[in-house]
Amino acid sequence: MLYHYTSLDGLIGIINGNSLWASHCKYLNDSTEYIHALNAPISLSNEIYMDDDYLSPFGFSMHKALDEMKHNDVYVSSFSEKPDLLSQWRGYCPPGRGVCIGFKSEILEKFCIENGLNLNKCIYNREEQFQKMSALIQQCQAEFPKPYVSRQDYDAFDSKGRVEHELNYKQYVTEGDGKKQADTALNNLCNSINKLAPLFKDVGFHEESEWRITAENPACSINFRAGISHLIPYITLSILSFSKDAIGEVIVGPNASSHNCASSVSMLLKSADFNDVNVRTSKIPFKSW
Repeated sequence: MLYHYTSLDGLIGIINGNSLWASHCKYLNDSTEYIHALNAPISLSNEIYMDDDYLSPFGFSMHKALDEMKHNDVYVSSFSEKPDLLSQWRGYCPPGRGVCIGFKSEILEKFCIENGLNLNKCIYNREEQFQKMSALIQQCQAEFPKPYVSRQDYDAFDSKGRVEHELNYKQYVTEGDGKKQADTALNNLCNSINKLAPLFKDVGFHEESEWRITAENPACSINFRAGISHLIPYITLSILSFSKDAIGEVIVGPNASSHNCASSVSMLLKSADFNDVNVRTSKIPFKSW
């Protein structure tokens, strides 16, 4: 199972609305992770553009496509592999009023497949993040139109010949016969990065073992909720309309009246026809009220 930590109010909203929320990643507390993920390939494209004149049109085209990605809309809904985790109670639940909803992984995965969404585990290791981004850029370069002369021939050109090569190559991939192939390669790169970037998180959060459902540029209606200092755009994921069997258990977090809370949660579930859901209380002796 994968676990979603939320408040009692959040639980009521999920059960009554038969859905979860996926929030715009640029308006989350860790929004800098998404921007950082884009900065890495942009930096690599700059290096190609500035340091390798032979391939500079490729570096320029890639930089332009990646820079435009900053305007994309990516929505995420978060889960953890770990139930009853103290850092999650502290970080994502109000004191004494938190719950942890266990969703069955196989149903989440099926829901995502049938709705064009992605369910993946977050990546915390910086080296792994860099390697995955580098692999995508190498794949893009392999798909991108090749220069019409070899590097060996280019190196033999004088300054004028090299400038002419760069101008001709740029015209070929931006306006000429190579544009369609170039656009396809760049679109493939951006689509792959759009799926990968929201999964990048700082290693300091590795204990959370987070998984995310991600939706890129969704066609559904956008809703808004109030955050601490700004509005947060979100979309609804109708997981429980898809299958009422999606919830396997609910854990009541550290609570001044945990048994009464568990009993009332059971009543809520049964009133909404969520049957055979195990409800239990946290085993962590943490007092926050």
